[in-house]
Amino acid sequence: MASEIDPETFDQQVDQLLLGVTATQSDELVKLITAYYKAGSDDVRPNTRLTNVQKNAIKKLSAEHFGYISEFNRNVGDQIKNKARELLNEGKGYAEISEEIRTYAEDVFGGSERVVIDNTGKKRTVFKVGKDGTIRKTSKIIERPYVTNTQAYSDMLSRTATHTAWEQGRATEYQRMGFSKFRLTGPVDERARPDHVAALGFVYEYGTEQGNYALSLLEEPNCRHRQIPIFGDPKLDTPMSFFEEQKEKAGLYFDDDAGEWKFRE
Repeated sequence: MASEIDPETFDQQVDQLLLGVTATQSDELVKLITAYYKAGSDDVRPNTRLTNVQKNAIKKLSAEHFGYISEFNRNVGDQIKNKARELLNEGKGYAEISEEIRTYAEDVFGGSERVVIDNTGKKRTVFKVGKDGTIRKTSKIIERPYVTNTQAYSDMLSRTATHTAWEQGRATEYQRMGFSKFRLTGPVDERARPDHVAALGFVYEYGTEQGNYALSLLEEPNCRHRQIPIFGDPKLDTPMSFFEEQKEKAGLYFDDDAGEWKFRE
């Protein structure tokens, strides 16, 4: 009977399931991060071994993304548990609830059921670019729940993790080669964030606050931009006028009233 069902039993089953899923996902993500970090480094200058600095960077990056996986799966788990409680309140029996929850969980992990992550009211870190290319780190209040599905979230996290690993690998190798400055380059289109496009072409220095902020832009979800080193030679370095022309063609402008970059409609 419904009254004989212990909700904690469902909670434990869901938690056990998610432990296995999270462990598998984390193992795969670490492999991806390691492979792309090494590939990014080799893209600049082929090396046969990772240095201790590179290994530590990979561990740090893996830990950060493990946190994203854990948070997402925790939300998935809560959603499945809430679904079980709804069925329990409807007076359904253990066998019936178990079957419906199994189907529901398959839909969630299969991507056909949406996942809602409600962090409304909490703060998240954002990087804003000024008129002169100066980047500031600030925070923004989350105004609405984030609605996605496991397939879309997994794809986004994989793309972001591999892109971040690739760029971190390249950054490490550029610095080992003696480059001290870099700039961002890449797509100037409707899919790009206005602040990312605004930062293109400006020169930043590795190891500085501004340099770290610029590299952080590359770590934001679905970013497609990359870094290139500054040679200090006008024959090798693309002139800033090239980037300014790209931005103008894309309709990028700075809205003084709003204090931010926007694209003209």
